[in-house]
Amino acid sequence: MNYLFGSRILTHILFWIGYFLLFGFIWEKGDGYASSYFLEFVLMPIRIGVSYVAMYWLLPQVLLKKQFVKFLVLFLVLLFVGAILQRFFIHFFYEQRIDFDWTLILDVSDVLRAMILINSTALFLLALKILKLYFEERAINQPIHDSAIEVKADKRFYRLAPSDIMYLEGLGNYVTYYLKDGRKIIGYTSLKKANDELPDHFIRIHKSFIVNAQAVISYDKTSVEVEKDKFLPIGNSYEFEV
Repeated sequence: MNYLFGSRILTHILFWIGYFLLFGFIWEKGDGYASSYFLEFVLMPIRIGVSYVAMYWLLPQVLLKKQFVKFLVLFLVLLFVGAILQRFFIHFFYEQRIDFDWTLILDVSDVLRAMILINSTALFLLALKILKLYFEERAINQPIHDSAIEVKADKRFYRLAPSDIMYLEGLGNYVTYYLKDGRKIIGYTSLKKANDELPDHFIRIHKSFIVNAQAVISYDKTSVEVEKDKFLPIGNSYEFEV
């Protein structure tokens, strides 16, 4: 995932600053923006804490292990604990009460409202985290496209898929492409240039041969077998390593 300025920490800091500025503006209820932003400042540590516990503990340790009921229960417990803490913070730091009134702190409607507000933030960030994991997994499992190469032979251009090539044999300025269907295509090029156009699983094993490692049947220190009873020599200064 690309982070702003290449920094994960800076990206998180800028996100929470933007969150603070946006919701402090949105939740202004007539008491002035100073009061609204002060309330957001008081409540943000709880929302940050709940969100990160959900993203970096509940998600990988419970949800991704397909423990869905356990995740739901723990997520609700996390929201409840966050809501209680939020009520404490509002009671003592925002409303600045000096008395310890459980009936106000644990008011059911206020606790439920706090859980819903915290839940909206945590779920949004969980969704972003899951989306990030999805794209990362898709990139890992994305099949590598077998991009065709073009070979000029007999005044024609042949488009060859690397997976169809078993091995190449070079002779002077000509290279013969041996294909799995039995065809041979002779192109006017050098073996080095042909090798540069092919994927990494094509390995040069001799000054005259390049082999598709995925087509190798067997090998030892002296030769590789690319089809039944067809062995290609390994040069003294070369080796075959998959």
